[in-house]
Amino acid sequence: MRPILLAILLLFAPAAGAERFTFVAFGDMPYCDERAMESCPAEEVRVARLMAAINAARPAFSIFLGDTKGGDEHCTDTRLLRALDWMALADHPLVYTPGDNEWTDCWQDRAGRFDPQERLALLRRYFFARAESLGQVGMRLLRQADIDPVHRAFVENARWSRQGVVFVTAHVTGSNNNRPTEPGETPASRPPEGAMAEYTARNAANLAWLEAGFAEAVRTQARAVVIALQANMYFAEDCPPRAPGQRSGFVDTVAALERLARSFGRPVLLLQGDSHFFVHRRGQSGIPNLSRVMVPGARDVRAVRVQVDTDAPDPWRFSPIGTDDRPGRTRC
Repeated sequence: MRPILLAILLLFAPAAGAERFTFVAFGDMPYCDERAMESCPAEEVRVARLMAAINAARPAFSIFLGDTKGGDEHCTDTRLLRALDWMALADHPLVYTPGDNEWTDCWQDRAGRFDPQERLALLRRYFFARAESLGQVGMRLLRQADIDPVHRAFVENARWSRQGVVFVTAHVTGSNNNRPTEPGETPASRPPEGAMAEYTARNAANLAWLEAGFAEAVRTQARAVVIALQANMYFAEDCPPRAPGQRSGFVDTVAALERLARSFGRPVLLLQGDSHFFVHRRGQSGIPNLSRVMVPGARDVRAVRVQVDTDAPDPWRFSPIGTDDRPGRTRC
């Protein structure tokens, strides 16, 4: 009986060399309103409470997927830089990729009519001064600016690896990725002069960085790839009935991501924020190895814990962190 029992135990035992770890993804918080700033301290407390819960989960690192402020807040230095304080609560490495509320939308009346590119320069100066993560524990990052002489401005695009998984951040934001809309796109958006040139340069950098990330995954025989960005490029799928919307700023990124995922063949996870409710789709766009997760945000101040088992065919397991203490929030 003993040999049979041993065979059964071996059959159900974890495979040797299994690579398992946990990280956290979250974004779009705290959301304050310029018309009711007296409520902002309470929103900041909610984020601090979430940070404590994330710390308690003991992740290897966390990724913040953009929008450190609400779209109805003015883009002052104080509002943009306050995120440094609550990000410093992370007792682990925290990697940040920008969203549209921090800079792309700052030209709008509701955001105080600031120069978007000047606001982006501020973000780069304070949040991306060094080639390492934020948080109390630094994690070394490989930045596009440090290895790509053509795209030296893009200090925010980063890459790192963890136990056979390649992680890539790409600076792709909502609001059509700062690209002026085409005729027929709704809502129409005409950001200030220079937006198209900015988009064109950053779009080229993002495409090159995605190519480089997947090339590194192939070179190192990585077991999986994770792409982290802010924009909800697949918004029409999440908000039926399908409606026209701003797409022109995402066409290139979507095409590149889907092509590279198909070619890679192993699990690929796209992490994004932007629309403020949880989405998990396997087989995105009919690509079996491509999964997509959108994190909550705004009124729903929660994070997503991602448990990774690279020996599993589907290596991702997702669970919420925090309390959904604002039921009745707007959903699509």
